[in-house]
Amino acid sequence: MTTGRFNRTVINMDEPLEKIEVAAKKSWPVIMGWVGGITALIAFFGSIGGGITWLINHHRHNAEYKAQMQLAQTQASQKQYQAALKTYGEILKEDPLDRAATDAQLDAAMEWVEDFSLYAREGKDQADLSSAALDEIFPVLTSGMTRAKNARLADAEAHLGWAHFLNAKMAQRESDSVAVEDWRQALATDPANVYANAMLGNWLLQTGGNLNEAVQHFETAVKSGRALPLVRRLQLGGLLYLEAPGARAETMRVANDMRTKGEQLDPGMQRRVANWCFDPILTHRAELIEVLGAVPSDDAWKTYLWLESSPGFYSPDAADLGKRFVHANLLEIAGKRGDALDEYRGLQSALRDRPGSLRDQVAAAINRLTRG
Repeated sequence: MTTGRFNRTVINMDEPLEKIEVAAKKSWPVIMGWVGGITALIAFFGSIGGGITWLINHHRHNAEYKAQMQLAQTQASQKQYQAALKTYGEILKEDPLDRAATDAQLDAAMEWVEDFSLYAREGKDQADLSSAALDEIFPVLTSGMTRAKNARLADAEAHLGWAHFLNAKMAQRESDSVAVEDWRQALATDPANVYANAMLGNWLLQTGGNLNEAVQHFETAVKSGRALPLVRRLQLGGLLYLEAPGARAETMRVANDMRTKGEQLDPGMQRRVANWCFDPILTHRAELIEVLGAVPSDDAWKTYLWLESSPGFYSPDAADLGKRFVHANLLEIAGKRGDALDEYRGLQSALRDRPGSLRDQVAAAINRLTRG
């Protein structure tokens, strides 16, 4: 019986295999999904790693760029213009189209032209040094002009003209007629351009050109309100010691205008203007009358006191004598003959034991007024 029941039990070996195959078929997509997921994760983390690397490099590049730009700006602000142009040049090697760097480099070149000065070192003359420096400036200015428009273009053209002027006067390599052409072109681009007007006005004064034309150019430059310290430097620098009718009067008008507007005047220039306009040893009576009559008498007196306050204009004792002499002349010009005569006589008494030009001029004034 037992044997019979046992015989009816059939062991099917294929059934487990079929189950395994079915299970495997069901599991395979899941496994492949895991594999795909893991691969995707690997790729994802790889891309994140690449992105992080890019961000790090980008941040580093930006930091280096900002540091270079800051260095160049600092160099320019400290008047290390040659170094500034070189630093901007290094930035532009990586990106020649970097507008911020090209604009800043042009600004530095223009500032260098405005402040251009050289000290001849042993074994080098001024012409050689000027030539080398200007050869670095010219390409930056000409390149900047290709990108500039309107007022900015006129600024670059005017500074190119000043560079050519320096090339003629300091490097002695060309005629300053090239500079004049640049300034005229700048004025054609922008008739009110401060730099072209001031630079051309200065050139006219230095070369014996028309005084009235120069005055008009400077009036336009001052009216612009831009770059006033440079304009005044070129204006007074051209007028000082210009032995032409009206030059001293114009100098006085400029000084008076600066005083009334609260502009600053370099002490050295202030002293030179005061000496040239008011020093009785250096100034003849006709020249002093020209100066004092250039503006209303009250303004003339205030401007004289402003200029006379410059250190080194007079010694304390001489300052009082000079002040009294100028004041006496102002009284005389104003028609106050009696007051002027009293002032001159007081001066004559103070100068009794001081022979010299001032005493002679006081005596001549007394004779002039008593005869009249």
